Amino acid sequence: MKGTHKNEHQDVITIIASSDQSFDDAVAQGIKQLKDPSGPHKDLEFTSYEVVKMQGTICDRGDSCDPEFYQVVMNVAGSHSHDH
Repeated sequence: MKGTHKNEHQDVITIIASSDQSFDDAVAQGIKQLKDPSGPHKDLEFTSYEVVKMQGTICDRGDSCDPEFYQVVMNVAGSHSHDH
């Protein structure tokens, strides 16, 4: 069956995304930016992600505290083909 298997492999990239709204929003913003036309990974078809770290900052007003900034570190998997 010559020529029936594509020369495909997966790459895993690490991205850091942030939001001033929520961790969910940070994840969504990071995923949206994967297809940036000027970005280095525009040839990948992304298939999955894993959040490997969550962190943020706190706004301490003296008598109360609120989350102020949300950041996630994600590993994102994508595949592409070298057969053209």
